[in-house]
Amino acid sequence: MIKILIFLPLFLFADILSNLQTKKILLQKNKIAQESSFNKKSWLNPILLKYTITRDNALENTITTKKVFSIVLNQPIFKSGAIIYSIKYADDLKELNEKNLIFTKNKLIKTALDLAYEYKITKLNERILNLKIKNALIDVKRKKQEYKSALLDLTFLNNAIINLNSLKISLEDIKEKLANIKFNFKNISDMNIEDVKLNLFKIISLDEYINNNLELKIKKLNQKVNKDLYKMQIGDTLVTLFVNANYNYQNINYSNSLYKDDKINFYNIGAGISFPIDFKAPNKIQKAKVNYLISKYDFLQKKRELINEYKSTLISINAIKNKIKIYKNNIKLYDELINSTKEAIVAGSATQDDLIILQNSKKVNLIKIKILNLELQKKLLNLYYKLSNQK
Repeated sequence: MIKILIFLPLFLFADILSNLQTKKILLQKNKIAQESSFNKKSWLNPILLKYTITRDNALENTITTKKVFSIVLNQPIFKSGAIIYSIKYADDLKELNEKNLIFTKNKLIKTALDLAYEYKITKLNERILNLKIKNALIDVKRKKQEYKSALLDLTFLNNAIINLNSLKISLEDIKEKLANIKFNFKNISDMNIEDVKLNLFKIISLDEYINNNLELKIKKLNQKVNKDLYKMQIGDTLVTLFVNANYNYQNINYSNSLYKDDKINFYNIGAGISFPIDFKAPNKIQKAKVNYLISKYDFLQKKRELINEYKSTLISINAIKNKIKIYKNNIKLYDELINSTKEAIVAGSATQDDLIILQNSKKVNLIKIKILNLELQKKLLNLYYKLSNQK
């Protein structure tokens, strides 16, 4: 049966990120908006405003001062589709950059959640080691008594001591790992790692995973952007219709009253057609076309990878569930052994140490089930961080 989930996008965990990371993401979002606005206007030429003052003594006994103000415009208004596709390119590139930013943010959130899961798993492994150390201490005590009573070879006692020391060293390694996880977590979050609440992820259908996959949406948008660039390249090599205009205002002043000051203003407007002959144009067009075709195959390849990733994750999840069943069966077996050991203690054929060892071993199995459930959630997180709530 296919399980479908009204999925939980990672933006709901956004508060896990530090203020520094959040501010950086907001600035990047603003940068994307500014770049988009710039790209939309890329086909517009600047209007040139010019103001000059010149003085000369070309006339006898006269200083002539000329002030000239001019406005000049030279603007293409049609480029065989290049203008339309440049605007479309700006919109598509903005959407692509926004999706990339969301994905980058999701990866940061995933890193933080991965560390939180790893911290909880490591804490549980610390509990397991403490329980094993308790059992190992009992084992060393027993073997020491048996060795003193000449009932056991020294080798067995030595092995028990080595096992105990090995567990103690592993416990120190666990403590070091916990400290390192905390430091790594603080690099991207202001929260206390022990306060992070981990919600339960559920299995989603393959269709949900593919249809809402950010990586796939990014590849699709990249395909659109490359198509826009290809169309722009074609348009740039074809006919361009342009208009040009200028307005001039001149103010001429003479220092000698024999000459009359003058003011002149005039304008001219025109239109034209141009057709560039660029011997590199076919290569530019072909290159843009190849990039577009590559992006189409990139999309198909990514889709294939995601389908296989999903199937591989399901196999891993099923393996984890099977391991959980094994540990649950072990717990039932330990329950039976604990009950029989309690009866044996009353009968005098077993000791309290026997009971403690069995109880600790049962606790180890219970903790391992908790660890496996956390590892299952980590597997699902590897899928979830790639999801978008936007269709």
